[in-house]
Amino acid sequence: MKTFSIIILCLFLANGSFAQNSTKDKQVTKEAKKALQDTIDNIEYRLTKNMIDSMGFVLEANYMANRTGVRVPVASNLNFIKIDSSYVAIQTGNNTGMGSNGVGGVTAEGSVSQWKVSKDEKRRSFYITMEVRTNIGMYTVFMNVTSSGRATARLTGLWPGQLVWDGQLVPIGRSRTFKGRSS
Repeated sequence: MKTFSIIILCLFLANGSFAQNSTKDKQVTKEAKKALQDTIDNIEYRLTKNMIDSMGFVLEANYMANRTGVRVPVASNLNFIKIDSSYVAIQTGNNTGMGSNGVGGVTAEGSVSQWKVSKDEKRRSFYITMEVRTNIGMYTVFMNVTSSGRATARLTGLWPGQLVWDGQLVPIGRSRTFKGRSS
């Protein structure tokens, strides 16, 4: 009976120590995951900041919206805003290929005449305002960019209305967009 009690006591103590180790392991795992996520967030922020500072990126849109806010999924390789130094290309398109640019929409090319970037260090986000002159008109583009490169761009012109691109910023060299004919 004494031996049985000692075995039960040992099992009880061992179970308690396993529970403590398990809790410690979970805490270490949570801390490691948080440290890894912080490192990933810092890398994404620096990459996004470098793209914006160098004026070299493409906003590949996954969704577009009109002035009433109706969002429509779109092909990101045909719907984009490309900024390469002072050069700008703004394109809408669809997979039917019907349109003035040959890819179901409109392509405007031109130059950036004004560029202003505001940074929110607390939220680690960016707000870009640019005036662009294209072959089909002058436009103002307002762009909100998160630290991870998610972006929403709103394009307004001299006429009423606006278009909104919602997608991801991509370095120019990694972009998979297809530019149609300029109007």
